Amino acid sequence: MLTVLLCEGARSRDGGMKAPEELLRATRLPPETVWMGIYLAGQKIGFIQSELEPLPEGGYEISEISRMQAAMLGVMQRMRLQMTAVTDSALALVSFDGEFATEQYSAIFKGRHYQRILKIELTTGGRTTEKVFPAPEPLYLSQAVKPLLQGGRLHSGDSLILSGFDPISLQMQDLVVVGADNQTHLLFGQEVRARKLITRMENLESVLYVDDHGEVIAEFGPMGLVMRRESAETALAMSDETAAVDFLNLYAVKPQGAFNSPRQCKLAAYKIRGFDVSVLPEVSGRQCLQEDSSLIVVYIPNPEVSASKFDSLWLNPAPLIESNAPEIIRAAQDAVKGGKTRLDSLGLLSEWVFKTVNKKPSAGLPSALAVLQQKEGDCNEHSALFTALARSLGIPARIQMGLVYQNDRFYYHAWPTARVDSQWFEFEPTFGQRLADAARIALTTGDLSAAIKIAPAVGNIEIEILAEKANDK
Repeated sequence: MLTVLLCEGARSRDGGMKAPEELLRATRLPPETVWMGIYLAGQKIGFIQSELEPLPEGGYEISEISRMQAAMLGVMQRMRLQMTAVTDSALALVSFDGEFATEQYSAIFKGRHYQRILKIELTTGGRTTEKVFPAPEPLYLSQAVKPLLQGGRLHSGDSLILSGFDPISLQMQDLVVVGADNQTHLLFGQEVRARKLITRMENLESVLYVDDHGEVIAEFGPMGLVMRRESAETALAMSDETAAVDFLNLYAVKPQGAFNSPRQCKLAAYKIRGFDVSVLPEVSGRQCLQEDSSLIVVYIPNPEVSASKFDSLWLNPAPLIESNAPEIIRAAQDAVKGGKTRLDSLGLLSEWVFKTVNKKPSAGLPSALAVLQQKEGDCNEHSALFTALARSLGIPARIQMGLVYQNDRFYYHAWPTARVDSQWFEFEPTFGQRLADAARIALTTGDLSAAIKIAPAVGNIEIEILAEKANDK
């Protein structure tokens, strides 16, 4: 989620200026290099280097390199994002290419906007897939927003709305910036004159502080992410204190109450605060809201709950879910040999993924094919592989994302779900279970890029465990 947040845009349709020319007013931006440190929980976890270079034909080249590192379950994770975009004179997208890489996995992406379409190529696991989006309006990457703000002024009461695209989640987004006047603010212990601009991304907000020269000096994002303008030397300086920031432990939720046997739990009741619980029955057919707004989670899905809806999307290959790859198809056929029913075959599939993938913390955005090749990872890798294997067999499958109870905490987690007749059954290949226990709460569903939708819960959700049963009666 942190990686997507660094590149995401916002979706909103509420008024505002829609032409960047209103801000630029024929301004020609000069070459510039900007360094920013990335901080989380008061510790430095990385940096971003951005470069803007005017092109002879009137457009710009924007390059960005970011590095982040922190621990997951005590294992250091390092992430690298590299992006180069070519824009027109109003900073609208012409083309881009980049790579997101961790120590285990990498994804190479490129795209071009022309003739009212956006054509994307994504290479993962040695395989390139293409995707085409209708794009009749000028498109903007989030990397173009900061230099765009330097070209003019966005005052109090003004807002800017742009049609955007996020290369990491491969989703169209609208970029929204709400303006403000110059005021004195206290930042990092010092008083500075700056405009406090707000960017919106669905239910998420980030705050940017822009000084008198139009330079972004700080950004405060969701999930506690802070970016601060620094010299190159300061931005590049890292310390061993980074290891003290553990992504999983930092965002874990300490509930009221506890489970005695979470992996054997067949029915659980929760009281949830800080998150819109009304959407949860649509996320999972195992989740049902009571009249007092408590949430009941059961082991076997309830056919009366609305989550049994079917969408052919969950049958098709997708970026990072290469269900049409020959290697995926062969592996799936081998894994389900001996299965007597669809549910039994999916249970065998869950066991096969558990035995095949070595358990190792991973901060990457994995593709199913790459996981099959390298055979290591955590819940994202297990879920992506299971989903691709199931779809290759003609079984609709997708990924649940939410919280799972383990070691007295709820940790953010992913697990797959597949359709059997009219019901979506949930599996747990990461823990070696055929069917997932009820000591968990699904907050959203889809492919891995949907993880951004649960960002509003991070740091806000509160959970009370009301009851647990080892049977579902």
